[in-house]
Amino acid sequence: MMKLLKILFVLFLIVGCSRNQILEDLKIIESLGYDLEEDKIKGSASFHVHYDVPAGAPVKLLTAESETANGIFTTFTQQVQHPVAIGKTRTIIMGESFANEGIKDLIDTLVRDPIVESNAKMAISKEEAAEVLNLSMKFPPYYLSDVIEQNITYGNTPQTNVHTVLNQFYGAGQDVYLPVLTIYESEKIMVDGLGIFKGDKLMMLLQDREAFLFKIIKDKNISGTYEFISKQKEKIFLKIMYGKRKISIKNTSQNPQVIIKLDLFALIKDYPRSLDLSKRKDVKQLSKKIEKELSTKIERLLEEFKGRQVDPVGFGDLIRSEKRDWTQDSFNDQYPNLEFEIETKVNFLQKGVEG
Repeated sequence: MMKLLKILFVLFLIVGCSRNQILEDLKIIESLGYDLEEDKIKGSASFHVHYDVPAGAPVKLLTAESETANGIFTTFTQQVQHPVAIGKTRTIIMGESFANEGIKDLIDTLVRDPIVESNAKMAISKEEAAEVLNLSMKFPPYYLSDVIEQNITYGNTPQTNVHTVLNQFYGAGQDVYLPVLTIYESEKIMVDGLGIFKGDKLMMLLQDREAFLFKIIKDKNISGTYEFISKQKEKIFLKIMYGKRKISIKNTSQNPQVIIKLDLFALIKDYPRSLDLSKRKDVKQLSKKIEKELSTKIERLLEEFKGRQVDPVGFGDLIRSEKRDWTQDSFNDQYPNLEFEIETKVNFLQKGVEG
C-alpha cells in the first residue's frame, strides 16, 4: 500500500510539472486592441510574463499591422518564441477611430473563428486602444475585464459581453452598445459612459449619467448611481440598489406608444438640508423631485435615440414580437413617430425614512 502511495505521489509531481511547462510555453493574451492607422488595422495584445524576466524589466505589447482583423495574429506569432494563445482573452478594446470606421470585419471574425470566450468583454477607448492596453500591463492580470465587470455589477454600465454584442449586431430590431474606457490622471483607466452604434458604426457617445438612465430601462440588473442639481441649485445624489421595470407597447399597427414603468429602491447620499427625511411630507417632496428628474431625462434620451435613428433599447424587437408582418424597413419608418410615457417611482431605503 505504501509503495502504491509513493508511485501516485511521484505521478502527481510529474503531472504538476508538466502543466507548469505547458503554461510557460504559451503567450496567453489577456486583452486585444484594434486601432485604425491610415488605411490599415493596428493590432495590439497585452500579456503578463511570470518567469525569466529580470526585476524592473519593461514588458512590451505585441503590436502588428494588417489589412484584416484576423491577419494581425500571424504577425503576433512571428514576434515571440512561444505560441500565442487567444482562448483566454477577456477583453477586446477598439479605439474610437476604429469604431467610427466600422466593426463589421471584427464581428465577422468573432463569428467565423471564435477566438475568445463568449463572456469576454468588448469596449471602446477614447484614446488609442494600444495606449490603454499598455497602461493596463502595470496592473494585475485581467485588470481591464475586472474594471468593466465591476462597473456592470455596481456601476452605470449595462450588461454586455461578446455574446450579447453578436446578438445585437445580427439580431433584428436592436443596435449594439459598448462601454467606453478612458485614461485619466495619466495613470488610471476608468469606464466613462457608453457608445451607441448604428449598424457597425459608432454613432453617439453617452456620458456616465446618460449611461445610468439607459441601464435602468434596459438592464435586468437595475443599479447604479445618479447625481444632479435641481432648478433650485440643490445637490442630490442617489444610489439605486435594485428595482423593477415593465415595458409595454400599445397600438403597434399605427403609431406605437411605449410605456415604461420603473419602481426603484434607492439610498440617498446627498439631499437638500432644508428637508427632514424623518417627515413624510419632506420624503414625498424629495421623491417627487427625483421621479420627475429621472422621467424627464429618460424621455429626453429616448427622443435623442429617435433623432439619431439608433435603437439600443430594442424597441423594434419588442414590436416585432407582437406584430407578425414586422420588417426592419417598416420599423425604421415607424420609429420617428414612436411616443414614450415614462412612469417612475422612487422608494427610499434609509433607516428612519418613511415611504
